[in-house]
Formats: sequence, structure tokens, C-alpha cells
Amino acid sequence: MSNRKYILLLFISGLLCAESIALATKVKGTVLYKHKKEKQLKNDLTVGVDLYNSDYIKTGEDGFAKYVYLDDGTQIKVHNNTEIFIHGELSKRSILKQLKVKDGTVKLDIKKQDIDDFTVITPTSVASVKGTSFWIDCSGQSGDKFYGESGIVSITNIASGIKRQLAKNTVANSLPDGSLDVREITPDELKMLDQIESDTGENSNSNDQDSNLGDESEIRIELEDGSGNQKTIIIKVK
Repeated sequence: MSNRKYILLLFISGLLCAESIALATKVKGTVLYKHKKEKQLKNDLTVGVDLYNSDYIKTGEDGFAKYVYLDDGTQIKVHNNTEIFIHGELSKRSILKQLKVKDGTVKLDIKKQDIDDFTVITPTSVASVKGTSFWIDCSGQSGDKFYGESGIVSITNIASGIKRQLAKNTVANSLPDGSLDVREITPDELKMLDQIESDTGENSNSNDQDSNLGDESEIRIELEDGSGNQKTIIIKVK
């Protein structure tokens, strides 16, 4: 192993020992951040910042942030005008992950979870998944739309307790009145999601580029700041 790889692995190990659970890998535009121990939202999020349980991110009109969980490379993209709380607890060599979306649009590329489901909570819904790719468009107290890209997502409407399965190329509408309906995605909606990715410099292959599990069982994370400067971090996994 090269000295560079060895140093990077030591860096990741140090983060895990400090109980950080994720790392900011890409930031564009206005992205505000509050550490769990801080009382006020005052810091601009920057690439390379380690993230902890109960940390908060808020993107502005031109904002975008991407972060990666340190145990398996699960990747979360936080698009503009979005508010989220990051949650996760260390358990042995894995992280029990949860995301609370207060408002806005989030893309999730979730690796297969070893211990428990990855859980997403909004004011209207709860979504659970072992490993898949999907979108959330949360309108705060006005309801949610979930867009399936691969695999299966189990969605529960909080008000009614109704459960539905989100599959590839389907859309789930979860509303405060308790309704939860699933239908096929439209070409216009696919185009819209494609455009959102393009507007932030992302594309359908970005997950393969940023979190690529190779023959040596390693995850490569590409860090990119607002100036386009890039850096690679490698995480060894079993």
C-alpha cells in the first residue's frame, strides 16, 4: 500500500474514533451548517468537514451539498432550498443511519445496510430501506413525493399508518390527510430529476465515480470544493 493510501486510511480511522459519522465531499453555493453542540446556525459548510449525529444543514437558493457516510460510502445529495438533520450512531464497525428532512429535495444512494434499515423521516412520512437509490421532494407540512430509481423503499404515512412500496420508476405521494398513493413516473418527471442532477454537476453515474467498491473492497470518495479543486479519500471496508 502506498504512503498516500495509508495516510488516508489513518485519517478515516481517526474520524470514526472521534465518532464522526459522515464527511462533506461536495459543496456549492450557499450552504449553512450547525454542529450539534452549537446553538446558532452560523457556519458555512466546507468540503472535508466531518459530520456528527444531530448536525444540521440548510442550503440556499443556489446551494448544494453532498456527504458520504464513513462506514460504507452511502451518499446523500442535498439540493437547493433544503433543510435536513443528519443522524447516525456507531455500532461496532457500522453506523445506524437516519435522516430527517424538514423541507426540500434530497437524493439518496444507499448501500446495502448490514445492521438495520436506513430511515428517512419527514413531517408527513417515514421511509425505510436496506439499500437503494431514490429521491425525496418534501414540501414540509404539505406532504412528500418519493421517486424510485432502483430497489424497494417502504413508505409509511404518519397520519394514517398506511404503508406502500416504492419501486423503480414509480412515484409515491404522501399527504397530511393520511393518503399515500403510488403511480408510475412520467417522462416529464424523469426529465426534471435529470435536470436537477445536471444543474449541480451530477449525473446518473456519479455514484459509481464517487463511491466505487473495487476488487480490493475499497470506497473512493472524490472531494470537490466550490472552486473545483478535487481530492480523493479511500475507505477500506470488508
